[in-house]
Amino acid sequence: MEILLSAKSISKTFQGRKVLDNINIEIKESEIVAISGASGAGKTTLLNILSTLDKPDVSNNPSLFINDLDVFNLNNNDLSVLRNQMIGFVFQFHELIPELNILENVCLPGWIKKDNEVEDKAKDLLKYFGLIDFLHKKTSTLSGGEKQRVAIARSLINEPKIIFADEPTGNLDSKNSKILFDLFFKLRDDYNCSVVIVTHNESNANICDRKLLIVDGKIKN
Repeated sequence: MEILLSAKSISKTFQGRKVLDNINIEIKESEIVAISGASGAGKTTLLNILSTLDKPDVSNNPSLFINDLDVFNLNNNDLSVLRNQMIGFVFQFHELIPELNILENVCLPGWIKKDNEVEDKAKDLLKYFGLIDFLHKKTSTLSGGEKQRVAIARSLINEPKIIFADEPTGNLDSKNSKILFDLFFKLRDDYNCSVVIVTHNESNANICDRKLLIVDGKIKN
């Protein structure tokens, strides 16, 4: 498998404390990778940098390439296009917009892309996730697991190369947590995308293709 994401010399300092210390990572195409570690180890910080939502310290001359694009040298417009068209985001608290119905939430990234077929794509995704009967419902009427499936459908609407998920099972019980992780493997097979997941659940982390354990700001081999 080819390398989809390559990050080198990634460090991050907060208030004089080095949270990440010279990390190097490669993510392959169609690979599911877990990032695990103790609370405060820097898991979400690393995910935010890899997903372009944050920037590392510049002192080590860091680099980040996604699909051969030099992320840290993109202008703001090109970076926005990269996020919209190549990256999917799934957050612990769903980040769905309560004023919009389920269909509109899923369509939103496609509207930004100005995709004229986005509504049909969204309906297909909601059918895939077993949510076709919820099209016009508001997010407040859904369970936690249903909200997370809507969030994942939204992350897939523009057919991204890679999905970043930050503690996606953090608010789910063990049964729904297992269902959601199984879903990520199905997505990898059906949509040919890589998935990088931050999780504190060791059982979930261990079933991924690869687990990256952060200890004292470094990836432990």
